[in-house]
Amino acid sequence: MSPAARIDTEAIVRAAFDVLDREGFAALSMRTLAAHLEVKAASLYYHVPNKAALLQLVADRVARQVVAAFVAGRPWRELLHRMARDLREALRAHPGAAAVVAVRNASPEVFESAVPLVLSAMHEGLRLTDDEALHLVQALYVLVNGLALAEFGETPEPPAAPAAYYDAWFDTAVSTFLDGIQARHGA
Repeated sequence: MSPAARIDTEAIVRAAFDVLDREGFAALSMRTLAAHLEVKAASLYYHVPNKAALLQLVADRVARQVVAAFVAGRPWRELLHRMARDLREALRAHPGAAAVVAVRNASPEVFESAVPLVLSAMHEGLRLTDDEALHLVQALYVLVNGLALAEFGETPEPPAAPAAYYDAWFDTAVSTFLDGIQARHGA
């Protein structure tokens, strides 16, 4: 079987993560992926129409990992803290993806199933509207991704500061953000 016959969307997405992790966002192109998969670039377009669609698949894959860990019945603070940790861990596992997540929102259908769970948790003990709750969740997602960009944004170059600094900055930023939600919207 020829290499072109063996590729599918999943193989292309895996290869995109591999390129992002090893060479960084700037190196990601359809040609680079094709070379990585040992096929002609035209073979990729049967599965992924363009680079924008590829970036969307990467952003959605990261978001799906985060959403998969949502558990019903968790208090809002625990749910959001877990979301922040899970996002950071997903980006730590694929450091080059932080730059993609920074420029691509996850598709609405990725978060659709989690919205009732998130709203239920947020309305339990907080005074806010559905829109405010969802904006806060999105803001935390952006905050964590921004921290990840500081930590991983120059992949494959190493981070500028020691890992302990990023850990401390993450803990401080997330706890301060969650404290702010409590102070502003606590029941």
